[in-house]
Amino acid sequence: MKTKLFVAVLCLSLLIPQKLFAAGLSSGRSVGMGGAYTQIARGAEAAFWNPANLGLAKKSEINLTILSLGVNAGNNSLTLGQYNRYNGSFLTSEDKQTILNSIPDDGLNVSLDADILAFGISRGNLALFLCGRGTSDLMLPKDPIQVLFFGNEINDTIVFSGSDAEAFASMDLGLSYGRSIRKTGDQEILLGITARYVRGLTYEKVNQAEGEIFTLETGVSGEGDFLVRSASGGWGYGLDFGLALEYKKNWTFGLSFMNLVNRIRWSKNTEQRVYQVQIDSLLAQDFDVDSMIIERSYTEAINPFSTRVPTSIHAGAAHRGERLLLSFDLEQGLSQGMGVTKKVRASLGAEYKLRTWLDLRGGISVGGNKGVALSSGVGLNLGVYHLDIGMAVQRGLWPANSKGINLAISNGFRF
Repeated sequence: MKTKLFVAVLCLSLLIPQKLFAAGLSSGRSVGMGGAYTQIARGAEAAFWNPANLGLAKKSEINLTILSLGVNAGNNSLTLGQYNRYNGSFLTSEDKQTILNSIPDDGLNVSLDADILAFGISRGNLALFLCGRGTSDLMLPKDPIQVLFFGNEINDTIVFSGSDAEAFASMDLGLSYGRSIRKTGDQEILLGITARYVRGLTYEKVNQAEGEIFTLETGVSGEGDFLVRSASGGWGYGLDFGLALEYKKNWTFGLSFMNLVNRIRWSKNTEQRVYQVQIDSLLAQDFDVDSMIIERSYTEAINPFSTRVPTSIHAGAAHRGERLLLSFDLEQGLSQGMGVTKKVRASLGAEYKLRTWLDLRGGISVGGNKGVALSSGVGLNLGVYHLDIGMAVQRGLWPANSKGINLAISNGFRF
């Protein structure tokens, strides 16, 4: 029963929202085009990709985006097909070994994200937005999972180090501005900036998780130490910068630096929780187990602390035809952090206007922390109202073989 429950919990990571801090997670159009959106984003969405794009808008143009939502669920081990096969079933030794083999040596990683754009409005080259963000990242070492499936051997050492977890949620109120700084012939160069006030809602991070258990013929002994830092409020700021080049009206190129400057100072209910467990000479003939396991835990107030999100660089190019729109993006973080990776990610997206009211979209991306991802989506243009829906499967070419899914729906008005 424990094994079946554990497998269900692990596999449910495919169905729970995943990593949030990817820019524009709540844009159905960007998800449908595989994230190749740096030079496609317009209106308030430009603030999350390249604020310089605001300089391309007409002065009288108004864009209003309301209640757009994006979720992203994934892990590095189990596929949706494995979940459907094993959940609720009796697991044979072969089944357990198959699941264990799918987990990398460095452990099981599960991420959880959600992103909501409450509203965004732009007029000409100025945009204002309010969005909510939340993300979590969990790493479990492989050894404890193996022990759960197959038990432990005599004269064995079980290591619990390598666990890591971090989660936070925030709300951003931002203002973006983009303008042309030079125009010569068929070329126009644009510059943009986004300034954000960040309200931190909650934060937790496992700063230490270490332990060992020694199994001997005469008994078991071991110890473990766990330290968790948390806060329930704070404030901060962020600055993003972007450059764009328009060539002959149908080519655009761009470069943006997201979170180039950012910081959240956590100051409300800042605490550190410490958990210590010690097993001292627990023998096979001992019946009073509680007296042999010593557990200590306490919580102490700590000084306010600060966190930041690593800067990420986006470079993109797009070509607009009469019916077909093509785009290409490269993305890389300057350092490793939650939702940001130093591994380069390349994306290619396409949008075809099948009817004046219907856009079909598709995309593919490789690299980063999601592996190969295939995307698809649709856009409905109903007069001044538009609705965009996008879906992407990650680490697999088909949904049953994927290890994550990204869904987004966005809507708004253009005047």
